[in-house]
Amino acid sequence: MPIVVSDAVQRLVKNRASRELAPPLSETAADLTLEQGYAIQRALEKALVERGDRVVGWKAGFTNATLQETYGVSEPVLGFLLASGVFGSGDAVPASRFVSLGLEVEMAFVMKAALEGPGVTPASALLAVEGAVPSFELIDFRMSGKPRGTDFVADGVLANAIVLGGPLTPVSGLDLSLEGVVYEENGQRVATATAAEVMGNPLNSLAWLANALGKMGGRLRAGDVVLTGSISKVFRPKAGDSVRASFTRLGSVSCRFV
Repeated sequence: MPIVVSDAVQRLVKNRASRELAPPLSETAADLTLEQGYAIQRALEKALVERGDRVVGWKAGFTNATLQETYGVSEPVLGFLLASGVFGSGDAVPASRFVSLGLEVEMAFVMKAALEGPGVTPASALLAVEGAVPSFELIDFRMSGKPRGTDFVADGVLANAIVLGGPLTPVSGLDLSLEGVVYEENGQRVATATAAEVMGNPLNSLAWLANALGKMGGRLRAGDVVLTGSISKVFRPKAGDSVRASFTRLGSVSCRFV
């Protein structure tokens, strides 16, 4: 049956508030398209802002071909980041804020100038960047069953919280594809990776996001935080765990779950 945007938003807001698994929209709207997914996401963003939250940036998701194929999309996807979900390095993060917690290690950019597509290139994107910080994206699997990529888009691409490290590092002149990461849980090394996992270079992801947002009539603003996509696989920490990611040149980010 056709999807009604207002009904979909009501379901998604209720799902976030209840923090319980809920069936994906596509379970009753099998023809849910990517365009409809983004229309629902924009309406969801508006509804959450009207409830007192604030958009502080954007995220790119599904930045590798394997995930795109798995979830039935042909390119990366984007979602908004909210002020209520921003934590600093070393903070205690309540595990209770998630339905089902996942953690991704990411490179985050902070914008010093507005950036609006179309026509943004990695080089022009770099000129609008103040610097980069190591970050965690703490995603939330809120859907039961077999959600599709369009379901995730409608619900903001799994966004729940982010943890930002520091200090802010200028990146002009750095080959960000070579930035290495070591991820640890409870003091034990779990995984290593390089930022080349993100579309070859996180700047490629930033340019893609600016262009995609531009097609929707939006733009990146000065001060926005932009998460460029997962450098790592998805980790599944739980309450009581402490985690840290150490980057080659950008410093580290850590948090503990309580």
